Amino acid sequence: MLAAPRPAKEPVPREQSAPPASKPTTPSASKPAPRLRLMTPKRVTDLFDVLSLPIVILFVLNDRQIHPAHGMTWRKRFELGWRLFRITRSLQTGTTYRAHLAMASKILHFGPDHPGVVVECGCWLGGSTACLSIVCDYADRQLIVYDSFEGLPEADPRDEMGRPNTAGWFVGALETVQANVAEHGVLSRCTFRKGWVADTLPDHTEPVILAYLDVDYQESLHDCVVHLWPHLTDTGYVFIDEFHHLRYCALFWSERWWRTYFDAEPPGLLGAGTGIGLGQFWVGPNDGKFGRSRYRPYQAGTSIAYTRKDFSGFWSFYPES
Repeated sequence: MLAAPRPAKEPVPREQSAPPASKPTTPSASKPAPRLRLMTPKRVTDLFDVLSLPIVILFVLNDRQIHPAHGMTWRKRFELGWRLFRITRSLQTGTTYRAHLAMASKILHFGPDHPGVVVECGCWLGGSTACLSIVCDYADRQLIVYDSFEGLPEADPRDEMGRPNTAGWFVGALETVQANVAEHGVLSRCTFRKGWVADTLPDHTEPVILAYLDVDYQESLHDCVVHLWPHLTDTGYVFIDEFHHLRYCALFWSERWWRTYFDAEPPGLLGAGTGIGLGQFWVGPNDGKFGRSRYRPYQAGTSIAYTRKDFSGFWSFYPES
């Protein structure tokens, strides 16, 4: 369960240094020439992530809406950011620590008197689950994880995000996910519900303060929003990381869709197209290639987008009427 592959989800091979110089032909040149370590785009962006880490934590978590009951001192905020950064360096994930910091700031807005759980749909290997479990531990919340643990299902032919060969992609066995969360996160905060979202989400009953949907297909996104939106609290959030696919984001702007399923105005989506500003570089648009584009080698769509239950993306200004 879980959209066509994204840059962060593609395994990146270890960068190779330049080949050694040719074998010396004279005794005086017996010492091999030093190998040149190239600053590839990946190395540059990795260095940028490390150097900008304290700045990103400062800017994202310098949020006066974080509820004082959580006792989030600056030491705890930097500790949280560092732990999320370490997880995304240790486990292959579909999102960066920056995206999880953004979700953390929203989760921490809610005080202990505000009921609700955090929901993740589509967890792959459990990297994002580990991050969210740590945030939930700081916020004293439970995390409910929905996934097939069998990879992506067969795609509906009408689904523009699906392909004939995507079935089984991004598979992570339940045991693997639980082991990764136990090692890197807080397993006691997690409840795992196995199955396709179309089958499991109709039975969801808990109020939700934040839902993170990484389900890839349009059909799966449809199922998630249909079944989870009614359980969102009045100021609850929905996050997706498929922001660079405008057709995918279009669900949150579609007046017809929201009229049909909820008789409501569309909420809109902050970050559609380029993601919310988290200090990363992505001008866009998505050019249909996976990984960093050869046209923009230092950019990657690694941000996130979100909406809230009380937002409105409805256009109502018609001067002629």
